[in-house]
Amino acid sequence: MVGKAKYIVRILLIGVSATFSRIVGQLLIPPGEQSVLSPSIFVMNGTLPLVFSVYGVLAYSVITALFLLVYNRLTGNKLVQGLEYGIACSLIWVAYLLEPLPHGVPLDRITYPLADAFSLLVMGALAGIMLGRKEAKNDSKEAVKSSLPAIAAITVLFIIGRLIQYYVVGIYSSFAEKPVETIAWCVVAGLAIACVLDWFNKQVQQSSRTANALMVGGVLFGLNLVLFNFFVPLVLDVGLPDLLIRTGVDIAAVTIGCLFFEKNLRLRTS
Repeated sequence: MVGKAKYIVRILLIGVSATFSRIVGQLLIPPGEQSVLSPSIFVMNGTLPLVFSVYGVLAYSVITALFLLVYNRLTGNKLVQGLEYGIACSLIWVAYLLEPLPHGVPLDRITYPLADAFSLLVMGALAGIMLGRKEAKNDSKEAVKSSLPAIAAITVLFIIGRLIQYYVVGIYSSFAEKPVETIAWCVVAGLAIACVLDWFNKQVQQSSRTANALMVGGVLFGLNLVLFNFFVPLVLDVGLPDLLIRTGVDIAAVTIGCLFFEKNLRLRTS
């Protein structure tokens, strides 16, 4: 119990630190001028700072806790372990922040990725220092089959999932006005997500390929995306059904793609 309580306290401290760094980053971002979406109820009643802080601590704490699913097989010192994880998470967030949307302001596609990446790197560095393995070494030789088929599958399925959302569901997007830019984003975002999940897959060892896919796609990617997406309703008046659909379909498409990963083999060296 004492050991678990120590981990919980550390995770919460990291969540608070990452939230503080994100708030600092937000204060440095020039006010946006978008006029497509209305401010959220929290903005209107003046409770946004409190709500954002509470949700931020929760979100960053959960993402920090996910570090415990991958740190056992990371190599290098604690700081390196944490930064690798922070970079992986930030790539997912940045990919989504670059999505062309009607309310998007050009400057925001630079400032927000920088602010979010900074907070996730702070989170990752602290997670490595406070939760990482001491002097972790690569004590096994990995025989891993090519990940290219899985990376291609995840990318293609992500694009297909998005096309279904654009054509069939009609989610909020710039697809009608900017189809080429939107499809280009789907390709780049899908590829970036696939590469991150390939890295996650090399750190996770479950009992079966299905369990591995659920862990990598459903948990490590899925929780990251859910927590990222639900920062938006704190600030803007967005439709929750639309947000739930885009989140659920993206997670499902990516998780199915993860089934194409080959199971890693551990060949212990004497």
